[in-house]
Amino acid sequence: MRYILFTSVESFVDEVDLIEKIFANDVDYLYVQKPHMNDRQLERYLLSIPEAIRMKTFLCGSPSMAQEFSLAGFHQPVDWFVRNADAAQRASGLLSVEAECLEDLGRISPEVRSKIFQVIVKNKPEEISDNVFVFCDATELPDNVLNRAIVSGIWEFADSVSAWGRLCHK
Repeated sequence: MRYILFTSVESFVDEVDLIEKIFANDVDYLYVQKPHMNDRQLERYLLSIPEAIRMKTFLCGSPSMAQEFSLAGFHQPVDWFVRNADAAQRASGLLSVEAECLEDLGRISPEVRSKIFQVIVKNKPEEISDNVFVFCDATELPDNVLNRAIVSGIWEFADSVSAWGRLCHK
């Protein structure tokens, strides 16, 4: 089983400390989603994440900032890749795409599709390849999903680190 952890949209005290502790328990990638932060706040936030974790971090949104901070890559919805095919082709770093279902990837040009490292889908496909993750809530995990992208729920637990440990040993 492989796991992606999404940050909370809102920042909170000790978030980076919790991320570090959770990362020590079978997290494959961190996805930072901070749409309310300005560039300066996001810069400080990214610099507060230890380098070993930043190397496995995808930024939801800004491809240029992901490159500037030497993150693993960036994450965008299918529509962004359709509208910005040239930018996606030129991008350095890994590409991650968010789709309702795998069939949506057909809207992306074959050249860009060949560069996509990970796909995160909202609707679980019949077969899940190694690079496909399914959106999950940590409080309502389906049993038959191999690769999980935990987008919500984990930060609501009183002890997110222990909750993550239980989740990984299910």
